[in-house]
Amino acid sequence: MGAKYDIRLEGPTYNIINGRRGVALAAPDTRSGLKARPNIFQHSIIKALEGCTSLKMWNDLRAAVFLFYKYITRGSIGTLMLTILVAAVAFMQINIISGIMSGAVSLIYQQAKTNYVSNIVIKPGKDQSGNSEQYLTQVSSLKRKINTVPGIIGCSSRYSTGAIVTYDPDKTGKDIRSVSWPITSISPEENIEVSNISRYMVSGEYLSDSDRDQVIMGREISGGFGAALEVQSLKGAVVGDEITVYYHNGIVRDYTIKGIYSTVFPLSDMSIFVTQKEMESVLGIHDRASEILVKTDEAYPESYYIQRLRQAGIEMEDIKPWEDFIGLVLGIAQSFDIIKRIILLIGLIVTGVTIFIVIFIATVSRRRQIGIMKAIGMHERIIILSYIFLALFYALVGIGLGIAVIEMFIKPYFIAHPLDFPMGKVSLAIMPGEFMTSVVSMLVVSILAGFIPSWRVARENIIRAIWG
Repeated sequence: MGAKYDIRLEGPTYNIINGRRGVALAAPDTRSGLKARPNIFQHSIIKALEGCTSLKMWNDLRAAVFLFYKYITRGSIGTLMLTILVAAVAFMQINIISGIMSGAVSLIYQQAKTNYVSNIVIKPGKDQSGNSEQYLTQVSSLKRKINTVPGIIGCSSRYSTGAIVTYDPDKTGKDIRSVSWPITSISPEENIEVSNISRYMVSGEYLSDSDRDQVIMGREISGGFGAALEVQSLKGAVVGDEITVYYHNGIVRDYTIKGIYSTVFPLSDMSIFVTQKEMESVLGIHDRASEILVKTDEAYPESYYIQRLRQAGIEMEDIKPWEDFIGLVLGIAQSFDIIKRIILLIGLIVTGVTIFIVIFIATVSRRRQIGIMKAIGMHERIIILSYIFLALFYALVGIGLGIAVIEMFIKPYFIAHPLDFPMGKVSLAIMPGEFMTSVVSMLVVSILAGFIPSWRVARENIIRAIWG
């Protein structure tokens, strides 16, 4: 029977043990100063082992995991819990504040689409001279074309014209209050398809198609009901009161306030509505409109539906998405995005600095141990990798704890008690993309926080590390 060989890797030297006799390959000859030459069989084995980099990597990984396990089991429990707690709090801070900001931005966008201008607005195009037309023409035909486009839920035409509204609460002429504001007309039943204003009546009732001498208005016009612009309103007009409207073409009409609505979205609450029939009698026109609001199913971006509307034959009109009509509010939403990035940066800095300090103190206090491990042949990359694992452990457990707290406590609380913002009730809206960004960013920062101090200590001179 052939001899059995046991092959072991001891530091930088390969040993082949044949039976009871050990033969050290390429070991120095202390007597002659020459090195023993391995035979061909032994040489081939050495080459095979040297080429087996995956085996080395696996052994290094196992050694690093072993060291990491010892750091956890033999380290300070207090330091471990405190570091994990800091990582969890930083992660929750990033996602909770970001979620509140995202919820506010989502609410602004939703309010604009459901209560202000819907998804798409069609306005008059330009004439042959390049001047903007005053009205859309052949509106009935335009609506039929719009409704043929797949994904269009509904559309509603509107007139809008300038006017001065006066209100005399005592009917004595001593306290006349007035506002200069456009009057907008709607077809009440048709408007329900593109706007949810009918659901936000805080006093009185919504318009009906037969109403000719009645109006509804937002709280920012009537005043009261928590209006934010009370000074510029009628300062307390209520349902049943009469107002006088002086239209820009000289027509004067008296109306009774039928209802007051409040969407808690200022751009929407600054409107006065009459019926389409009433406005056409004031303007003396028919089958025209200042604009047409279009509601989509939002399966695709607005740009897709605008392209489909063009293909349907609506070519000369000016078609714009809802974003073009909320310039000021859109700027506020973009400011929220900037704040979210700042909060993310602060949270990452807090997490990174905390883990860096913990790893730095751990490596400095173990300098002698690290020096001894290097002296007996352990490669510095194993030491560095073990501390990277430790940093990742802090981050991963902190992230897991943060997710558990958010899902079990924070989200249910915000659902039951949304924040009262000027634009409405804001709940927590954690976006998947932003959530993944926070997770990946924390892991990257943790790797750096574990690598830098361990790399500095692991590269230190062995003698200096052992002697301190």
